[in-house]
Amino acid sequence: MTPEKIKQLPTILSILDMIAGEEERLRNNVRWNLLSNLGAEDKFEIKSETPNGPCVLQPTYSCFNSYFRGQTQYYEDCIPTIFRNKEKDNIDRFIYRLRSSEFELLLQTHPFVKLIYNEGIVFKNFGKDVLVSLKVDYLGLAQHYELETDMLDFTNNKWVAAFFATCRKENGRYIPMDSKGYGVVYRYSLPPEYFLPGKDNSIQGKKISVIGLQPFNRPGEQKGFALKMEEGENLNNVKGIKKYLFRHDKLAAKIIYNRMNKGKNLFPYDELEELAKKIKSSKKISNNAFELVCKKYTVEQINEEKLRETCIGKGIKFVNYPVARFSKDIKRNFLTYWKKNGEKEFFSKIVYRQCFQHPE
Repeated sequence: MTPEKIKQLPTILSILDMIAGEEERLRNNVRWNLLSNLGAEDKFEIKSETPNGPCVLQPTYSCFNSYFRGQTQYYEDCIPTIFRNKEKDNIDRFIYRLRSSEFELLLQTHPFVKLIYNEGIVFKNFGKDVLVSLKVDYLGLAQHYELETDMLDFTNNKWVAAFFATCRKENGRYIPMDSKGYGVVYRYSLPPEYFLPGKDNSIQGKKISVIGLQPFNRPGEQKGFALKMEEGENLNNVKGIKKYLFRHDKLAAKIIYNRMNKGKNLFPYDELEELAKKIKSSKKISNNAFELVCKKYTVEQINEEKLRETCIGKGIKFVNYPVARFSKDIKRNFLTYWKKNGEKEFFSKIVYRQCFQHPE
């Protein structure tokens, strides 16, 4: 894009103002205000994704059926990390999936997952106690902790998207962009048939999934969703996507940067961050991760034995132990925290409508 055309673009603040106007109209329209979460901002609502599956803790929204993604740059070919390097072949991508599976096995050992998510949490619905099992989005979490996946990060919070659209990562921290070049905010909306009476949330063609409130803080703070992409698919051409190009403006970037507490609000420290980095860089993969990924994915015309040999040929070493572990005292520390104030804090973030339909 020429400098002259870039100058004609709006700033990110104009885009935020447009979205805020839509949110305000939603709240004030008596026909649609039931869809607004006015009074329940920054909370998470219990939702059943499928009739018989576990529930998710979905971030409450201010703008109906809108999921946003911010980028400091616009790419003609916008694709997930697992597909970006054209020099990587199917085996390389299989190795990426191995690491995501290693990450999943790690998460399954965390006491929050074992004691809270797997066993379920009791909520009151119509005055009765209801045991609700909660979904851990392992692949969505892998994406959030920067492992290579076939997903793209989205959020239903305009300010979160604006932060990633106007702040770049440098030496491990985010800094505001200067007034050079242009970025993009994507908006994804589910197709109208998704909302027809009698349709459940597992309708064919649905691409967005809720990450939401998870055992670790980062996805919840980022109001996380994930968009599943297929190989060869370009976000710019996905049905339901709109693009808002904007010119970078240093003052606007600083406003957003400071509003998000210099990014600290979006990246609270947790013990998973360093372990995810370890898995991402490791040449070791557990045999359990290999077995797990073989249940989910296949590589065309290659059986498991040949697949293992080919991975070894690319420098992977298969071992009989986990590549990463939580420290021994994490269970004790978690249980102490949960009993002291963790449980109260967790439940304080959750809201639900009295008509909540729990899957039988």
